[in-house]
Amino acid sequence: MCNHTPMKPILRPLALLFALSLVLMLTGCSSLFWKKKTERPTVSLADMELQGIKGLETIFRLQLRVINPDDEPLEIRGMNCELKVNGKSFADGISDEHVTVPASGTTTVPVMVYAGMFDVVGSVIDLLQQSNAQQSAPKAAKPLQYELTGRLRLGEKGDDTVPFQLKGSLPPEK
Repeated sequence: MCNHTPMKPILRPLALLFALSLVLMLTGCSSLFWKKKTERPTVSLADMELQGIKGLETIFRLQLRVINPDDEPLEIRGMNCELKVNGKSFADGISDEHVTVPASGTTTVPVMVYAGMFDVVGSVIDLLQQSNAQQSAPKAAKPLQYELTGRLRLGEKGDDTVPFQLKGSLPPEK
């Protein structure tokens, strides 16, 4: 005669453990589906000013506007960037500014960029050559085309990065 009673006490805890695991798994997975999607911040050039000329470098202070479209504050732990003018590498910079951009808000972040004297002189020579070429047909001076690329370091430790790229033009007097 076969008696199945010793197996029943084992099956109940296994069934309970399986049901509990299933509930925990579904609860964990549902939080993945309901997780709020964050929106990427945008970066634009708000201002650029000459800070000084020292030795073989020229120092510029960029003011970058960071717009946070998300409904959570954005912790910026720093950034790095490269500035190209008229398609040529011009200046590089890095900032360790710790800034909080409010939810659905904006703020400016200062970044010092450094241009080697040879890059600056090369750019001036290019502008003078363009100016000489335009003297035969006088026109208003062309704006300078720039491209700024870089990365925002986000989070408490700056482990998360968000790349940015922007293009535009600067008036010749800048």
